[in-house]
Amino acid sequence: MARKSLREQSLEQALQQMERDKARLERRLAGLEEKLSTTLDGTGLRLWQLEVPSGKLTIFNYRWGRMLGYQPGELNAHFDVWREHLHPEDRDEVLANLNDHLEGRTEVYQVVHRMLARDGSITWVADRGRVVERDEHGNALRLLGTHTDISHEKDYESRLNALASTDALTGLANRQAINSWHQRPLADDSALIFIDLDGFKQVNDQFGHRAGDEVLVLVAHGLNDELHRLGIHHHLSARFGGDEFLFQLPRMSLPRVEHIARRWLERFAHPLEISGGLGRIGLSIGICFGRDADNRFGLALERADQAMYRVKHHGKHGFRVHAPVEYSSCEYQAGDLQGSNLEAPASRLPSWLHPQPAPVSKPAPTSRPAPLSQQAPAPRPASQSPPRQQAASAGTERDDTEPADTERGDGVSADSESADARAKEER
Repeated sequence: MARKSLREQSLEQALQQMERDKARLERRLAGLEEKLSTTLDGTGLRLWQLEVPSGKLTIFNYRWGRMLGYQPGELNAHFDVWREHLHPEDRDEVLANLNDHLEGRTEVYQVVHRMLARDGSITWVADRGRVVERDEHGNALRLLGTHTDISHEKDYESRLNALASTDALTGLANRQAINSWHQRPLADDSALIFIDLDGFKQVNDQFGHRAGDEVLVLVAHGLNDELHRLGIHHHLSARFGGDEFLFQLPRMSLPRVEHIARRWLERFAHPLEISGGLGRIGLSIGICFGRDADNRFGLALERADQAMYRVKHHGKHGFRVHAPVEYSSCEYQAGDLQGSNLEAPASRLPSWLHPQPAPVSKPAPTSRPAPLSQQAPAPRPASQSPPRQQAASAGTERDDTEPADTERGDGVSADSESADARAKEER
């Protein structure tokens, strides 16, 4: 066997040295990657790199896969895999933001979005990246970025929003939450129901404010309980303020809304057991459908409010449905109140088909007010002021004339809080 030349021996030695250097560099690189991964994991950052032409996605720490419920090696690091795990409701926005940056229309890719884990759970992610390499034609080659799991922050934000929009006493939505209802049009078959308690001030005066709070809680739970018994779960319920409540019920017909109102009236036709004794309250209920208010929440609220005040002026503890003039020729069955001490209406025709009864005088404190015929009012001239505005201008007393079905804009309430409080003292 011929001996190797000095040149061949030199080349072999150089090759062996290069292999040793390569192994040493690989060990050093692995150590640096481990340190980087540990550091990033401690900060909650996930470092990623996208090779745009091939779609290869390099993840520099393993929490990205574990965040989605996968073990190392289970999830192929590719752009298509990442895209498939985007939440369907966020996918278009995320891809549009990414495309804008790749084409140079934005300086940075930045978006907050949701990702879907293997078990269907949702992870909120703050994603941010920037193109670090382009070819001679300006096409993006490499995109480097980070994403951060912000699920805890989103959960905390959601709980804060819930606290800010929830009435602490009853657990219903509060006035601030009602403001958000204005942002969506009211469907034709959605019923907006305004409820004011009768006799609440007397309960407070007789038993104290603690007992009054008990009444508000019992009413809030009782109203929702009756809806749940009727199989109605997808509705909005709120404490409008003081002793007023607001409900938005979807997919309602007129007979169904009447049935709900009667169930509520039956439930609260009897005294409530509270601290110190029995509290007697009633419900004055005004109702307006979205189709009768041009699908405007604010207008429906005004008209439900006006219908409620007509109940107040004609005996209390009843309900009235607002209807426009063009419905004046229709008829419907009013139905009787079964199993309660409430009287049935004198006529089974809508109130606009027969004369309205004269306002009844206010009963003595010891007697129970007579119930109201549960029908819609005839429209009044537009020049007449809504009941809340009348109360505000009067200062201490509401006008006993029937309110007109006029528009007051889209505001939740047209009166000041102080005027509303003074008006309540006279109920």
